[in-house]
Amino acid sequence: MYRLVFENDRAILEVNENMSVAELKKLHSKLSKGIEIKKVDTISDEQMKMLWCIFKDLGELIGYTKEELREELENKYCSEKKIEYFSISPNKRNCASKDIATDFIAWIIDWSIHQGYNLILHIGKGPNKKLKSARDICPDISRYIVACLRNKVCAVCGRIKADLHHTPALGVPYEQDTGLLTGFIPLCREHHSLAHSIGLTEFENRYHLQGVWLNPTMIMELKKVYPGHFKAFKKENYE
Repeated sequence: MYRLVFENDRAILEVNENMSVAELKKLHSKLSKGIEIKKVDTISDEQMKMLWCIFKDLGELIGYTKEELREELENKYCSEKKIEYFSISPNKRNCASKDIATDFIAWIIDWSIHQGYNLILHIGKGPNKKLKSARDICPDISRYIVACLRNKVCAVCGRIKADLHHTPALGVPYEQDTGLLTGFIPLCREHHSLAHSIGLTEFENRYHLQGVWLNPTMIMELKKVYPGHFKAFKKENYE
């Protein structure tokens, strides 16, 4: 209903043209008492643009309009987190905080990986347009790698049926691997071979990825996903 705009050195409050005289007088009375400036924690313009880009490109991939996908995923997220519905516009009173927006983006990436979608975004316009993967935009890279581990998805390119890559190299036979000796990154055969050929440091620097170290609970979960691994892990030793 209201919008504050600035022209040169003046601030102008624009209102809906359908406001009645009585509503305008009431608003003027409130403004005459002065304006308090208050900082609030709100979703940033960059986060809002990123979310709409995700909804557009992911929606086109799976057959939704961007608005339909926004509503669908936001309802799922709020239900799972048990929080109130929010707006992704920083101009709305019920807008998300920056922390909620950050977690929402990471949650959408987790969801897309679990659903088997290889999320590729078109960022920018015209000659400045760039393609970015989920790996490039995820606000928590460790969370992204864990999602890839759970779904056997290559953390570099998004291919399915990925292998486990030890970081650093295991150094002992697989029969002695408890899962607690190294970190892990899921990689397709192509990127797994590349990681071994160029070495750990260059691989991590090139793709901005680092192995995730697992706890016993995660190892128990991943033993079902990668049955040939973690052979030396014994559940009873960690209960």
